[in-house]
Amino acid sequence: MTGRTHDRALVWFRRDLRDFDHAALCHALGEARAVYCAFVFDREILDALPAPDDRRVEFIRDSVCELDSALRARGGGLIVRHGWARDAIPGLAVALGVQAVHANRDYEPAACDRDAAVAQALADRGISFRTAKDQVVFERDEVLSQAGLPFSVFTPYKNAWLRR
Repeated sequence: MTGRTHDRALVWFRRDLRDFDHAALCHALGEARAVYCAFVFDREILDALPAPDDRRVEFIRDSVCELDSALRARGGGLIVRHGWARDAIPGLAVALGVQAVHANRDYEPAACDRDAAVAQALADRGISFRTAKDQVVFERDEVLSQAGLPFSVFTPYKNAWLRR
């Protein structure tokens, strides 16, 4: 297990449903001998939709099927659950005996709350929750003013962004 820090890890696929150029998957593959992949049709999101036959769910279902096929072609597969992600992911992590759960960072307020609950539930079970920067070029704290604060004027922010 040279270079590997875990025996088993779980990658929680969310917004980015690709098996390539996926930061969390890359980190998990570099850290664990065995990597499981999962997607949860999250009731917290689904129950809030205006109609049960929302076309967005069909698109996501098709994307999940494509991801599963791509992972199977590489010798793996995708574990798919329907339920509350804040319960399903910790439960799955325990059932699989993983030491870490990896996911790409999400910035939506509701997602941040969900991720905090998942991280706490995992920590209570001795499992680490690791998020990776994936959908942004710079994190919130990577482009700051000379005073170390977020910019309040766009042009200085743009110039600092371009310098980085």
